[in-house]
Amino acid sequence: MNVIELLKERIEDELYKKNKPRTVIFWYDEQGGYTVSDLEDVLEGQPIHIRQLTRNNFFTLRLEIELEKKKDSFLLYADFAKPAIEDNFLLDMELYGTEFKADTNALLAEQLQVGDAVLRPLIKKYGDFFRSAERKNKLKKVVPPNATDREIEYAMLAVLTGAPIANMEEITRHLLLRGLQEETNEVYRAISKRYSTNRMWEHISEYFGLHSSNLTLQFLMEHVLYAHFKRHAQFEEQQLQKKYETTRGNACALFIDDWLHAKESEVEVLETYIKEIEQRFSIIDVLQERSIEQFAGISTLSIIDLLLINRLTEELLHQTSNFDTWREILNKRLKMHWARRNEQIRNLLCLMIDAVDLSKYKMFLKQYDTREPLYVQYTSELYLIDQAYRRFMTGFMQLENKEMLEELAEQLTNWYENKYLLKIAQETNYLLETAEVGKLPKQAKFYKEVLQPILEKETTRLYVIISDAVRYDVGAELVSRLNLRSNGVASISPLVANMPTYTQLGMASLLPHKVLSITENGTVLADDQPTNGLANRTKILQAAHPEAIAYRLTDLLDWSRAIADENLKGKRLVYLYHDVIDAAGDSVKSERATYIAAERAIMELSIAVDRLSKWQAKRIFITADHGFLYQYPRIENDIKVASVKGEIIDSNRRFAVGHNLLIDDGAINVPDGFSTLEGVEKVIAKGVNRFIGGGGLQFVHGGATPQEVIVPLIDYRRTSQSLPVEISVAMPKRVITGYRIQVPIYQEQSISQEYKARTIRTAFYMNDERISNEIEWTFDMVGENHVRTEKLTFNLVENYYPTGQTCELRMLTVEDDKVTPYRETEFTIHMYNALY
Repeated sequence: MNVIELLKERIEDELYKKNKPRTVIFWYDEQGGYTVSDLEDVLEGQPIHIRQLTRNNFFTLRLEIELEKKKDSFLLYADFAKPAIEDNFLLDMELYGTEFKADTNALLAEQLQVGDAVLRPLIKKYGDFFRSAERKNKLKKVVPPNATDREIEYAMLAVLTGAPIANMEEITRHLLLRGLQEETNEVYRAISKRYSTNRMWEHISEYFGLHSSNLTLQFLMEHVLYAHFKRHAQFEEQQLQKKYETTRGNACALFIDDWLHAKESEVEVLETYIKEIEQRFSIIDVLQERSIEQFAGISTLSIIDLLLINRLTEELLHQTSNFDTWREILNKRLKMHWARRNEQIRNLLCLMIDAVDLSKYKMFLKQYDTREPLYVQYTSELYLIDQAYRRFMTGFMQLENKEMLEELAEQLTNWYENKYLLKIAQETNYLLETAEVGKLPKQAKFYKEVLQPILEKETTRLYVIISDAVRYDVGAELVSRLNLRSNGVASISPLVANMPTYTQLGMASLLPHKVLSITENGTVLADDQPTNGLANRTKILQAAHPEAIAYRLTDLLDWSRAIADENLKGKRLVYLYHDVIDAAGDSVKSERATYIAAERAIMELSIAVDRLSKWQAKRIFITADHGFLYQYPRIENDIKVASVKGEIIDSNRRFAVGHNLLIDDGAINVPDGFSTLEGVEKVIAKGVNRFIGGGGLQFVHGGATPQEVIVPLIDYRRTSQSLPVEISVAMPKRVITGYRIQVPIYQEQSISQEYKARTIRTAFYMNDERISNEIEWTFDMVGENHVRTEKLTFNLVENYYPTGQTCELRMLTVEDDKVTPYRETEFTIHMYNALY
């Protein structure tokens, strides 16, 4: 844009954009490049008078402008420099008028709203930068008004790096994103050509506290990463500390924190750098002899998770672990960057939590009370062993690289098979031999004692989901997940399945009936009515309650809301049948995937509850026909026993029903109190034995072990929306005395039916600028007041903070993808050992 165009733009701006009735524009042109005649030609049509300003016509012009034509606009052109204040007789007119500067440097200073005297030396020093109109236009967007020379230089670096704002963090990140080799980093080359790399390093060194005289992009990246590493390291590594010495470690660490929260493509670049640099740090050697407490809080490097997993594996193998400490460490690691970003690391951490739990639960077997019935002890504690082992093996079987945990899996499996299951087998045999049926609720009384009273007293529609082979520990895990929902609460109680524990009998037991019997072809009858198939089950249900119906759960999940309303209209009782675990386990080809099928069953049942809740279901029961016994290793010959002889009506690897049955020492007749199936003999294999014959060996059911017999009865009730727990700063004196501060946060309510977890994102701010690391934390504690406090550690950027200055700890609530302000707490700064 030339000078005349700029002049026209200024006239239009004064008269039209600023909506002034008139304007007086002063133009001091020291070069004297124009005459009044020239200006009248080029400004023809503009509503403005053009006058020559000389050193002797001040009075004449004042009369014309202020008396004769006091409503008109004027351009006063002088072919000399602007006079000093004491010699400027029209100074008062300039105050209500405006000055036009034809000097391009002065014009740029005016457009940038910076001092001409500040900008000119920079233009002279970095002339190549200012030769580009494109760069100057970009500069206008990032230079703050009344900027200092330093702020203008920051803005120049922002333009050259592509940073959106003139902020040293943004500038440095955009510089490093282009690569760590100066010769191939086009941004670095642009700075070298159009600015100054030496000056750039001065700014960077000052901001990040660098003290090295041999600065490179690679060193800078290593420097800020080490500061982030060191922030949570509970030790000092002298060699690295000396190499990457800094006076602004928190500023460096905050730089990495912010980069880790940048857009996806930028985070991926940083992750690549981290994986390369952790090799340069020789982290394995640095941490090899350190205690886990010294490095478990470091989130910087991905290799730390693997080091911790290796350390824990060794401890578990040698049985030297502190289980509570390790569980706390692993749960915290799950909330850190690499677990959130890397599925393999996340899965390994979850796997190790299950290994820790299983190792801890071994004590339940040592504490086994022979005075208390087996099934009662199973539902209070022992089922946790099966749950932890199942979860561990589920994760282990899905690992791509099993070698690193193969020895641990073998050791845990050996204990589970040869200590735990052996003890369970012995106690089960004792239970059968003494015919101690116990007082736990019976599956055969489910309809009469659970459903019928509700149907008689309430008008609520009841849903009953029967999921084949969902054993008690699987049900308990489902309950834990259901209780994470904000508008429902789930509880679990045990049912003792009818024996033998197989599908036909278990499904029949859950229907309304008085007597169960069996035909010679194996069909179980409820009061002489066949119980196999949806049509027969619906008929039995409707005989007990006319407003009942039965469907497959998978069919229901395919319905739209309109179809569901039509199919369920007028129904008070809905039975829904689901088969995932049994379908996988009953096939020799797929039985090895039994534990994975259990996880799938949990997911599908969670989805079903979610769908039914959206359809306003207020009461949902979930139970099973039987459980299962699963053994991962190859089944040895010593637990294979002779098949049952006689007139067999139905059988599998664990049971037989029929007449005139002959058994050997490896089997036992079912005591009368353990089964309501009438008219036949019932035989089951003792302990964990399998009868010789066809079918799978790893996944079995039909026997009397608690894993087969104890099934869950889950009662899910839809409730009003629960509220997130309230949290607050638990510090009587909110004073900051150093750059590192621990803030105790108190969770005011325990997690319950009324209160759900709250996830917050929190950091310290001063004048809307973040001055500390940002922490995201989930408050989900259960228990009494004294156990519901979490200490969060913040590191303030090393600036000079005047004594008595205040800042705020801001908390945001994070829920799904939504972030909302939650709470601000004011702190006062009293740092007596100032950095500067």
